[in-house]
Amino acid sequence: MHSATDIANFLSCHHLSTLERAKALDEIQKPFFHDPGVELFRELGIRHEAQYLQHLSSTPGFQIARIPTNIPWIDAVNRTTEAIRSGADVVYQATFQDEPWGGRSDFLIRVDKPSTLGPFSYEVVETKLARSAKVRAILQLCFYSELLSKIQGALPEWMHVVLGGDTRPEKFPVSHYIAFFRKIKGDFAEASRTPRSTYPEPVELCDVCDWFPLCDKRRRNDDHLSLVAGITKLQRKELGSRDINSVAQLASLTLSPVPKFQRIGEAALVRVREQARVQVRGRTEGWMVHELLEPIEEQRGLAALPLPSPGDIFLDFEAVPYAFDTGLEYLIGMAFVPEPPGTEPRYEPLWSFEPNAEKKRFEQFIATVMDRWKRHPDLHIYHYAPYEQSAVKRLAGRHGTRAEDVDRLLRAGIFVDLYRIVRQALRASVESYSIKQVEALYLFARSIAPRDSLAALQTFEAVLTLGSSEEATRDILETIEAYNRDDCFSALRLRDWLEEQRRKVETAKG
Repeated sequence: MHSATDIANFLSCHHLSTLERAKALDEIQKPFFHDPGVELFRELGIRHEAQYLQHLSSTPGFQIARIPTNIPWIDAVNRTTEAIRSGADVVYQATFQDEPWGGRSDFLIRVDKPSTLGPFSYEVVETKLARSAKVRAILQLCFYSELLSKIQGALPEWMHVVLGGDTRPEKFPVSHYIAFFRKIKGDFAEASRTPRSTYPEPVELCDVCDWFPLCDKRRRNDDHLSLVAGITKLQRKELGSRDINSVAQLASLTLSPVPKFQRIGEAALVRVREQARVQVRGRTEGWMVHELLEPIEEQRGLAALPLPSPGDIFLDFEAVPYAFDTGLEYLIGMAFVPEPPGTEPRYEPLWSFEPNAEKKRFEQFIATVMDRWKRHPDLHIYHYAPYEQSAVKRLAGRHGTRAEDVDRLLRAGIFVDLYRIVRQALRASVESYSIKQVEALYLFARSIAPRDSLAALQTFEAVLTLGSSEEATRDILETIEAYNRDDCFSALRLRDWLEEQRRKVETAKG
């Protein structure tokens, strides 16, 4: 029996369907991939569904037919059909089967639209943690709407999704999406009947897929082009059309090929070829290598790096996106330039465990920045990637506070994204330009192992998001703080290293 998840997975990754089919035939075994983050989302999803059920239960006069999930599947299917024909206001955990398709919907809501049932019919409602409806959710709604139509003799007019932090369903016209769904469903059915060779191309689903270790190993064994930092799927496909399928092959590609690539511009081809070349060079030499990009353009790369100031701040946030409905920036970490020079940099953590504290800590952060700006008019706030600057703007809007100060900081160009400077300034033998991979350039040693910090972060997220009565243990908080401190200190070290590179370039130019 195939489910809505099978169809959505097929759309996200054809290779996933191949692996699941091989597993069903006992040809391969699924690797163990423990991810506390996935468990957290599963628990959050259960709670969100329960909250909406409670909301419906509080509606006066509502009759809710609850289909048990601990009985044989066919019995649940029969009870669902009986509940639908009886005209219950809500059917919870409606169970469907129309071989080879089957699944369990969160809710069916009775509406005043005639069908073979009588003067009424039903529409599907699903609960999702996301803040906006995703393609997977739409496919799932179409899947259940089509199965429901087999019972009530009419396709529902609307389908609904209750998004995270809300109890008001967002509705979508079934007729607008059903043709797309049937196309994907048909492609999946054909692929199930006639299996084809597939490859584990990296996709967004890889982040939460149990099969990731197996696919990652295969890509590495094949020296797959996806290992080239910054390369796109379209570029890989175009290169593959010329039998260039590995990092090593791309690294040795002669530029200005004849004929030219149709879907890769000359600048983009140089960029990915040179990135592959540097990565292969790093493998050959056995250490991290880098090359500065030339020529240095005005306001780009090293030329965009401000001169150091004793007032500079190095910023990193830790957040939980699903806590308290709006999310929570629970830790604002700041590192300050060593005073006097040669000593250890100072680190200041601002913790908050609920929205009111978040507002106070944000105000404290802005007050610290504005005070230092008065004393050091040439200061800048350094961060890696755009998140911190976006979070500052979001917090000012969320709490309606310090907006004028934030606007002044933004207009003055106080925030400096070191990630953008790195990408514009150099090429390094890394598969990703995340700060943890770039750290090898400036030999930064973290005090907390990545695995330990990830476990602590996810545990604390669960405590905050799920509203657990169990207080976070001190050692978890200490681990998170050490992780955040490492990020702040790493940004400081990166800025200093980039400044060294700039001075070397200026010295070389005389």
